[in-house]
Amino acid sequence: MFFDKIYKWCKEGLDAGKHVIRLKIGDPFVFGRGGEEVLKFREFGVEPKVIPGVSAAFSAPLLGSIPVTHRGVSNQVVMCTGYGRNGTSPDLIKYHKEQTIVFLMAVGRLRELCERLINMAGYPSNTPVGIIQDAGCPTQRTVVGNMETISDLAEKYNIQAPSTIVVGEVVNVLLHESLSGEQFHGQIQNMTISEVET
Repeated sequence: MFFDKIYKWCKEGLDAGKHVIRLKIGDPFVFGRGGEEVLKFREFGVEPKVIPGVSAAFSAPLLGSIPVTHRGVSNQVVMCTGYGRNGTSPDLIKYHKEQTIVFLMAVGRLRELCERLINMAGYPSNTPVGIIQDAGCPTQRTVVGNMETISDLAEKYNIQAPSTIVVGEVVNVLLHESLSGEQFHGQIQNMTISEVET
């Protein structure tokens, strides 16, 4: 397993009396195995210092012009991973109009996820969905659709990991108002709303 190699390298460095830095992206305690790694370092006899990062659950939507909360639109945010224990689907949160769900590590099962949200969690099929790929990178792009269209749009634009999925009415708050009040489906390239493709 890949993590066993990382632990081995860390242990070798510690045993040699070196300072060991385990650099991770985002918030190490949000689906980042940070807690597991703290426990492993404690097994090595070291109390690690954890430096907080910013989770893609918050930074990616911001960079894609999607606020995760907005007065009168969304008053709660739920973060989920795309995979449950042993590769199963995660338990789903029942639909609530003033709720935003942010999925991390889920783009590979987007179609299944949308079908489950509609059929098992009561989401209307026209619920807005946004996907931010490569957040903060020069290759960043955002694809916007709804529960019925987003999977086909993701295929059309070849959306890949790393991507953050945002589900809820907040998806259209800033994008909707900046485009003469019309909702749209399509791709926004490099964080500029003026390059919308339909």
